[in-house]
Amino acid sequence: MRFDDLQKIIHLAHSQNVHVSASVLNITVGALSKTLKKIEYKLNTRLFDRVGRNIQLNANGKKFLSYALHLTHEYEQMCSEFTDKHNKCHVKISGPSVLLDACLETIMPLLPNNNMELTIDALFEGDAMKHLINGQSQIAIVTNEALVDVDAFALESVLLGATTGTVVASHQHEIFKAFPDGIVRMEDLLNYAFVCPKTSPFCGIERGIGSDGWLDHKYPRNISCRSDDFNALLSIVNHGKALAYIPDIAIDVNKQSAIKVIDFRNQYQEQFSLVYKPSTADGWLNHLMHKLKS
Repeated sequence: MRFDDLQKIIHLAHSQNVHVSASVLNITVGALSKTLKKIEYKLNTRLFDRVGRNIQLNANGKKFLSYALHLTHEYEQMCSEFTDKHNKCHVKISGPSVLLDACLETIMPLLPNNNMELTIDALFEGDAMKHLINGQSQIAIVTNEALVDVDAFALESVLLGATTGTVVASHQHEIFKAFPDGIVRMEDLLNYAFVCPKTSPFCGIERGIGSDGWLDHKYPRNISCRSDDFNALLSIVNHGKALAYIPDIAIDVNKQSAIKVIDFRNQYQEQFSLVYKPSTADGWLNHLMHKLKS
């Protein structure tokens, strides 16, 4: 019985849905079902009962889960304890680029300078969490909406901050000719063109008309351009071609100015956190967590 098989069943016990667990674990439903059948055959015991479209642990399954959690925790602690500290430490941090750009300034000074090779992997937060769960990353930086699997995989999170959707324009945009102080009413704002992402810069999923948190059904915009490349989107803004509604953590004050919409009270907000796996955390990661929590 493999330890990664135990981890799959642990996740299945929490999700109670084969399709959900297979998606998170990045395997097929058939492969996960085969793993479950193999373990049940090995134990000569059924672990789950079917309830409608879902499954749930039976009495034997609950006993199995207790053992599985203990075994996987001890195994991961052992691997962490005996990792050769003289080898170069390879560290990978994953997450959406907009969050990485905002958070690395805080995290980088807290990392050890010696004997470490750092890789920054820009991924949508669902993929970043999968990489963390599968051991491909040591740290994921994601919005709190992506923390649904934290308990299932014995992960912990540290809140790093929050961001609010803000309308921005380049300093040279024509809106400042009419409103030099950057304070406008909604009816005036909607006369100007916007650039929007096709999908959310956090999760990569299409969310609403603009996928940027703006309430287009309530305040319909003139969307003149779309780009899923966030840097390209900002470039369009910086050239004065359009306004954008972006997380305030992404504003470059040297290139963009925030527009204050005095009758707009439905601003989009997100909290974001650093996520890691304590059972496999080396000394540098525990030190980083201590610094961030203090």
